[in-house]
Amino acid sequence: MISSIFERTNPLNFIILFLYLILFLLLRQVLSSDFVLDSTMIFHLLKCSAVVFFCVIMVDFIVRKNELTQRNSYALFFFVLLFCLFPNIFMELNVLLAHFFLLLAFRRLVSIRSNKDVEIKIFDATLWILVATYFFNWSLLFIFLVFCTMFLYKKNDYRNMLIPFVALFTLAILGFTYFYLTDQLSQMTQLFNFQVDFIFEKYSNLSYLVPLLFLLIMGGWACVMFAFKKQSKSFKTRVPGILLVISLITAVAVILISEVTNTSEVLFMLFPLAVIQARYVERVKINWLKETILWSYICMPILVLFL
Repeated sequence: MISSIFERTNPLNFIILFLYLILFLLLRQVLSSDFVLDSTMIFHLLKCSAVVFFCVIMVDFIVRKNELTQRNSYALFFFVLLFCLFPNIFMELNVLLAHFFLLLAFRRLVSIRSNKDVEIKIFDATLWILVATYFFNWSLLFIFLVFCTMFLYKKNDYRNMLIPFVALFTLAILGFTYFYLTDQLSQMTQLFNFQVDFIFEKYSNLSYLVPLLFLLIMGGWACVMFAFKKQSKSFKTRVPGILLVISLITAVAVILISEVTNTSEVLFMLFPLAVIQARYVERVKINWLKETILWSYICMPILVLFL
């Protein structure tokens, strides 16, 4: 039974998931109509795969360190399988890098509950979000998460509220210096080109519409169950869950207004959705239902490749 494998943390789970990823990528490239195996494509795939690998490692670290789920590998399972639902993500290096830096930011924000080095963590989180903005400018919307974190952890005094602006000023000076010395000031102005574009054509593509509907049904139900589950009496222990919901809502906003047409923007909601789905599955007591959910996530990415 697949649930018995992932209901506990085990190095074998990493091996299984990475083998699935490798086989999925190979199958995708073979089935792709524009498949061209040359040195440029191989190098690009290696770079993207390396970033995906570090994203998976970071997700596992965040979940275990902050106890976002019980001691299992369900969050990692859903994160990897959600990746595979939208295979175009694997080819978008900039979006992958932006997502990795947003994971670093979330790691710093959620750890504020320890009350240690709060100012440094706020500064670091803001800095990582701004770095992510360099690779995908709509990542800037996640700066809202910084202020929400300060409010939820009651760290919103005026000195802390100024820290994100200090980080912005610091990075702006460093960025301007770099672009000026390399004679690329025009590239710096592109970072502020926030074009709002509601692109509906991509929803007519079955390879995008089918996994999106699957995600809305499965993820939507998990979110409903997450919202109505019995909460901890301590507000501080509930904050990480609230931050996941805020992160998911922000990601949906990015998906709706960004000008990306190849579905890679969906990546930004995969981490919070994976954790929420994991927290739902770990509470399912009916074994056949749990198995059905897990196997549906395994089979759906393969089905998408043939659409």
